[in-house]
Amino acid sequence: MTIASIEKIFIEDLTGLYGPEEAGSIAWLVIGFVCKINRTQYLNNKNDDLSGREVTTFHRILSDLKKGVPVQYLLGETEFYGSIFKVNSSVLIPRPETEELVDWVLKDLKIRIAELQEPTLLDIGTGSGCIPISIKKYLPNLGVAALEVSNDALEVAKENAKLNHTDIHFTLDDILNPTADWQTFSVITSNPPYVTLAEKNHMHVNVLEHEPHLALFVPEDDPLVFYEAIARFASQHLEKGGFIYLEINENLGQETVSLLSRKGFRNIQLRQDLRDRDRMIRAQM
Repeated sequence: MTIASIEKIFIEDLTGLYGPEEAGSIAWLVIGFVCKINRTQYLNNKNDDLSGREVTTFHRILSDLKKGVPVQYLLGETEFYGSIFKVNSSVLIPRPETEELVDWVLKDLKIRIAELQEPTLLDIGTGSGCIPISIKKYLPNLGVAALEVSNDALEVAKENAKLNHTDIHFTLDDILNPTADWQTFSVITSNPPYVTLAEKNHMHVNVLEHEPHLALFVPEDDPLVFYEAIARFASQHLEKGGFIYLEINENLGQETVSLLSRKGFRNIQLRQDLRDRDRMIRAQM
């Protein structure tokens, strides 16, 4: 069996679950991981025979993929903003929309950082740590901290900080009821839970059955509960003139803007992602 033939099997078996384009992307991720090759090497070696071990590994992964297990969990890693992050079922799989949020923060901070004395950033609900670690890698002089309520997720984030050679101060705490002794920060970032229970029906099975619900869902009657808590926290721990950056529910953009306005934030900007959906907000204290 060759690399090209296993790719064809993956695409044929996964198209019904993911569609042909995503099935092809998944097939490539697995091939690159198992065979340890890049795109150029694939083009040169796609007709090479696979070893027995490689064939066994491919079939094991394919079996789990057909059950809806996300490919990132099966490989144990994913790429985010040009870096590799370890992931498992304790953390959400980082999404492209979150890369857009990180890019926004970085572009702003690169302009403002010279104006700040001992600039600091806090990421709330850090999960895999992809937001603060990515920012710290590009701004190594920035003091970065991260808050997470799940101890299992926090262990993944700590591992990712080591993997990416970044110094992040991690704290186990609950933003809904924070008890740690927090300082003030120049910037606060967060991608908190925001999916309502009514939106469950529109989600892919691999998300519903495998990614942590703790990091996804909010009560139907209080969908902005985490934004309320973050705004309350920021009113006490964000420096005057500091900024907050939030990933949001695309269906609750104006509601989130109104909440921040009521909490005293100014210069509020609602931004769309690459698909023109309301997905992130920047606001100033």
